[in-house]
Amino acid sequence: MKIKKELQAVCAGFGVKAGGYQSTWEEIQTLATVHSVGAVVRDFEDWMQEYRGDDFSQGAVSKYLHVAAERLGVDSVGSAASAKSPEVVSLVRELVYAADGQLSFIDKQKIRLAEVLKEFSSAEILSVFKTWLQDQDLTDTKNLTFLPGKFVQVVDSLAYCARRRGEEAKKTAALREAAVAQLQAQAESERAEAEKKKLADEQIFDPLA
Repeated sequence: MKIKKELQAVCAGFGVKAGGYQSTWEEIQTLATVHSVGAVVRDFEDWMQEYRGDDFSQGAVSKYLHVAAERLGVDSVGSAASAKSPEVVSLVRELVYAADGQLSFIDKQKIRLAEVLKEFSSAEILSVFKTWLQDQDLTDTKNLTFLPGKFVQVVDSLAYCARRRGEEAKKTAALREAAVAQLQAQAESERAEAEKKKLADEQIFDPLA
């Protein structure tokens, strides 16, 4: 099985165990038949770059198989173009700048960012990235290699939660402002009523009235 030898060679190059049961390799062979051996090998190498530093105790190929179909299902031509779009290029530059140049995003990760940009703005993505980055260890050089991959996996949920929190905060602020306005209007009405009553009382007791 050519694909098996190819992926085992990639794993050896990364110094990790390939692993995989017979059924695992049969599924990998099916993917290779559909997408070609070269496409699967290239995607596996990209995926390994994203997860460099993982010990893959259960085998790298088995873990890759969980995401392989989704990754390979992306249109390669359209994806390559989206990864090089001005908006994606600009966003990636800002992300790298926010990380002081310590991170590097590969094309697969840029493609994922391009998908997320269809729903969330660059500003939203950059904002959640800065918050997320504060909880990451940037002193470990091995960690730096797979941080971009970790981020693109969670960016959609992070951006969604941030947007929801923002919307809820605006709604709460609007309700607070409405309550304050209502109290102010009520106080003004009571003040005017008191002033009117005071004038009426003064007219009753004014001998010249």
